[in-house]
Amino acid sequence: MLHKNWIVLRTFLIAATSGFVLHSIGIFLPWLLGPMISLLLLRQYTKLEFHWPRILRQMGLIFLGIQIGSSFTKKAIELMWIDLPLMALLTFSVVIVALLLSYVFMKMSGETVATSVLGSLPGGLSQMVLLSEEVKSANSTVVMLMQTFRIFVVVTIVPFLTAWIPKGSHFNDGSLDVLSSFNTTHFIIFVVGGIALFIGMKKIHFPLPELMAPIIAMAIVQFITDHPVVEVPFLVLILSQIFVGSHLGLQLEKVRDKLSVRMFSAIVLSNLVLIAFCVGFAYVLTAIHPINTFLDFFISAAPGGIAEMSITALETGADLSTVTSFHLFRIFFILLIAGPLLTYALKKWLK
Repeated sequence: MLHKNWIVLRTFLIAATSGFVLHSIGIFLPWLLGPMISLLLLRQYTKLEFHWPRILRQMGLIFLGIQIGSSFTKKAIELMWIDLPLMALLTFSVVIVALLLSYVFMKMSGETVATSVLGSLPGGLSQMVLLSEEVKSANSTVVMLMQTFRIFVVVTIVPFLTAWIPKGSHFNDGSLDVLSSFNTTHFIIFVVGGIALFIGMKKIHFPLPELMAPIIAMAIVQFITDHPVVEVPFLVLILSQIFVGSHLGLQLEKVRDKLSVRMFSAIVLSNLVLIAFCVGFAYVLTAIHPINTFLDFFISAAPGGIAEMSITALETGADLSTVTSFHLFRIFFILLIAGPLLTYALKKWLK
């Protein structure tokens, strides 16, 4: 037990140190990228042993969820209804392009149609892997690699791209006034509601309940009361990024043994094309809906995970509620509609 605790401590020290080094030299998103890149490289090219308990990742996601949820003010939620057509347009477009790119991936990698489709769809790692297990011709390991590596590609490329994008200004600022007084009743309602949502999401196997439950619970309480619930201290946000970044870095365990040059090239190419499409589409959305900035729409369109893209929005000054809303819409659409329909269609087609 003592040996295992020391391994966890060593993992944390390496992650925190690498984040601090990147922060010191001015690299963008250092507390997420530092742990992720350093632990990935050390895991692949050294014999050092690392361990990252699931509870630490969960803690990081919970505090990130609280911070993200705090951006959902009553005004911001009301503005979401205006953005619903844009959310649908963006989500449909990204899904269609992802499906087209799955054909390119299939031709380049030699994988099956089912594997290529489920691996290319930006619907979340765990859910796409679960769906792939229901289709006989789908290779769940390859789907997991595709989904995980896409997150890695997006998280390493998108933050650097956003560093060169002008932030602009928002016409509508949905932020609440500075927290003037802590309301115990509101906080208790938020905690009870968050726990209830978490339990419900776990029962139906909804992805990332640690992140989603506090977001939704916070948004509901703040919408009803029109009062901020709680602010997450800056140091806690840094720790949360370290916790999530460490998990991402260690997630690609011994990837060299499973990832061929051919497959690596197919994954990178398809994701670069998808990111380029998101850049172009963000310009279109900015032109037809100038209430939000290009940065808002670009991070909203980027095919990364909601946690990683929300951290990017936090660091760049993008409108957090807008980014989270678009990604939530995409998650619900893919998990509840596109994913099951495609799985059903693939099963029928294979028969």
